[in-house]
Amino acid sequence: MDKLLNSASVTASAEPILQRVSRDRPFHWLSMGARDFMKAPVPGLIYGLMVVLLGYAILWGVRAEPFLVLTFLAGFLLLGPLAAMGIYESSRLLEQGRSVSFMQTWRAWRDNPVVIGLYIAFLSVIMIAWIRFTSLMLALFFDRLPAGLQTSWSSLFSTVEGLGFLGIFMTSGALAAVLVFMTGAVTLPMITDRRGEIIDGVVTSVRVVLQNPAAMAIWAGLLAALTAFGFATLMLGLMVILPILGHATWHAYRELVHW
Repeated sequence: MDKLLNSASVTASAEPILQRVSRDRPFHWLSMGARDFMKAPVPGLIYGLMVVLLGYAILWGVRAEPFLVLTFLAGFLLLGPLAAMGIYESSRLLEQGRSVSFMQTWRAWRDNPVVIGLYIAFLSVIMIAWIRFTSLMLALFFDRLPAGLQTSWSSLFSTVEGLGFLGIFMTSGALAAVLVFMTGAVTLPMITDRRGEIIDGVVTSVRVVLQNPAAMAIWAGLLAALTAFGFATLMLGLMVILPILGHATWHAYRELVHW
């Protein structure tokens, strides 16, 4: 019994061995993600639908005040990675040759409530900081909120003030996205797989990105492009895109992090 306990302790505390991969590997991860989605489409579609419906709810809430689009995007960036945890569990089960149902994928949340809560808090701090920074920049660059911005979407693209806001918004949003990607590239798959601590996942994610800058830059670009395409379909395409990206992220983790 003592030997078994010691073995489990060593396994749980083992340091990950990070792999270097070629820059074309993200396309392989996508193909593997699509394969997993085809094997277990129902859980993925349910998670995709949940995110889309929540996205519509947030968008409806900010429809009258375009400035609150920040809140919509921040909320969506929080929802996506968390919903993907169920997708990671699907891929984990498929990897073991087991059948997958939607209820089985809830293990990811059931077994890691504290760690997930801490990660939600971590992402929330980044998103709140992004919103506050953008608001501060608006206050510094403009005497008042651009005319009509609170009630009309068109003023975002048809006025100097609106374009200035978009420039600040996109720049700060890109920086926030880079930070989220670097600290979360493999964090949630690692938590799902190892039930470890959030700090270990964040540190491992940063190390993975720094060790594979070309491959991870392409992977980040694919994530952004496919998500943008999903938005362009009035978010309906995200029902399929998000599950595929979730499965693909699991395969990225498996290839990049060995134990």
